[in-house]
Amino acid sequence: MIRNLLPWTAGCLLAAFAVSSCESDDVDYGPISAAIEIGVEEVTPSSAKIRLTTEQENVASYKIVKPTPISEFEYAAHDAIDRLAFIEERSEAAGAPFEQTLAGLMPKVEYSFAVVGLDASGQRITAPTFARFTTAYASSLVEARFETNPDETFTFTGKITPNAYTVSYRYIFDSDHNEATEAELRALLEAGGSGVKTDKGVKELELVKSDKAGVTLAVLSYDDANRPGEFTSTFVSTEDMASVIVDGKETQLARPTEGVDIFEGKVAVPAKSGFTVEINKVAYGFAPYSGNGGVGKVENMMSAAPYYSSSTIADSRGYDCKMAVGRMAATADGGNDFWTNLSEDAQILVRVDLTYADGTPRYWLELVEAYDPNLLLEQNFDLFVWGGDYTLASGGKGTAPIADSESAADLDGTEEGTKGGATYTTPKPDIWSTADGAADGDVIAGDLYLKNRNMTGWEVRRIAEHPGTVRLNKSASGSHKYSGYLKTPKLAALTAPTNITLEFDICRFAGDGDIYITVEGAGTYTAAAVNIDGAAAATTVAASGTDFVVTNDLCSKQANTVINKPWSHVELSIAGATAETQIKFDGSRGKDSASDRCLLDNIKITK
Repeated sequence: MIRNLLPWTAGCLLAAFAVSSCESDDVDYGPISAAIEIGVEEVTPSSAKIRLTTEQENVASYKIVKPTPISEFEYAAHDAIDRLAFIEERSEAAGAPFEQTLAGLMPKVEYSFAVVGLDASGQRITAPTFARFTTAYASSLVEARFETNPDETFTFTGKITPNAYTVSYRYIFDSDHNEATEAELRALLEAGGSGVKTDKGVKELELVKSDKAGVTLAVLSYDDANRPGEFTSTFVSTEDMASVIVDGKETQLARPTEGVDIFEGKVAVPAKSGFTVEINKVAYGFAPYSGNGGVGKVENMMSAAPYYSSSTIADSRGYDCKMAVGRMAATADGGNDFWTNLSEDAQILVRVDLTYADGTPRYWLELVEAYDPNLLLEQNFDLFVWGGDYTLASGGKGTAPIADSESAADLDGTEEGTKGGATYTTPKPDIWSTADGAADGDVIAGDLYLKNRNMTGWEVRRIAEHPGTVRLNKSASGSHKYSGYLKTPKLAALTAPTNITLEFDICRFAGDGDIYITVEGAGTYTAAAVNIDGAAAATTVAASGTDFVVTNDLCSKQANTVINKPWSHVELSIAGATAETQIKFDGSRGKDSASDRCLLDNIKITK
């Protein structure tokens, strides 16, 4: 759960569509007397503006390599010699200053731009410098709904809202293609087949029908080079339906799989709002203390993460969440309005699940963020909402689930909760493991609980849930009886050895045992920096091999009575990671179960 501990900024930096990094190497290329910054702006599906700047006056010209797909040369996976050879082989001369809009790019492709600087004599005076960015793509938001008319006919309405990169689009809005698959619909639109229409700009549609058959709205967007972009579609049925009501505006949710009562869709929401979900025209909100019920900064007294406690403590860290899951209740029966509490207007994914055996609908909310091609893994533990907040000492009472059993083997993770039902040292549920990580006698978490904590695919042993964070171990002095670990899924998105960055936050309990952060599968540490106990400045720490040890010097033990316990932010550089790489946060190699207890949060891996 994000806490915004420090004002992190990127060193090279770029524009609306993901420009992720600007890199040069600390190696001997000869006489280096200048540095270059690459700016990438105005990224479209087919072009990007590149600006080269330097603070040194002796840079007279450049050798540049125009945008190259990362799939052709993943510079992060190559050493300095290879990078320089790549530039020498493919470069062309360019004058200084340099600012050009480079065209002929493909949409939704990750590119690199490379450069070295030369002095007036043609001598290379900068290290090779690279930047990566991803081109934009044409896409359209589709919305559809229906109303029953007094004469028992049905009026279906639709709306197509293209993004800024969509010059035109093809669409169908009818009942003739309700049985078609997404692949068939896309092929139909690409071919311009029967019933396909072409338009541009925002389009509102209406269709009146006397039968109950649903209507399909499918759209294929085209960019400025008349290339097809994203395909989007929705299906409107007169049977079980779900819609989101925001400021009086209704957005119909689609059923992704015919015959399965799960509905979802992306909904535009104001930065700060309240909204409801209608299921068959009945208004629903979130059940009391069942999940957080919204996205953004948690400031709702009915959320399960205990804002009701943290709001009474000065300077408390609070809770932020990009995701929420829980049970729904009709507003007439005590359901609370869903909410957003963000810094700007956004889109959220809303999913309504009517398939649970008890008949109670479940909600899933998720903030829609811009695609980042460099993000390999992110786990903020936003769906961990139960238990007490240890960082707030005795004032950190939290929510306990209402259930016959508080075991992770029996809970589904959406249960309503009891306000203040857990003391600050008490997790809910108690320690649990996954089947692949369990030791004899461990509680093995059920599949639904794992899904509703966004932990499917992780391997764990003896971890526990606290609001917005995860705890390693349970207290046992003198032994590792209750010691455990947390291991990430494999980094399957990597296709070649790659340099990656691992970041996480850590807070200790009252023990000073060592916490081991181990690279498994492939990769070794090359550098580390730690903001110790929340310090604004990072401390450089030696790192090598496959183990990095968080000692008490890097994250100090905290007495139970300390209020607003500090967190250390750790950033580790890893070379040679592959699709087999996993990161293990291990609380079983230090002194004992009690001394090695810690909280972890905001785990993030990027390339």
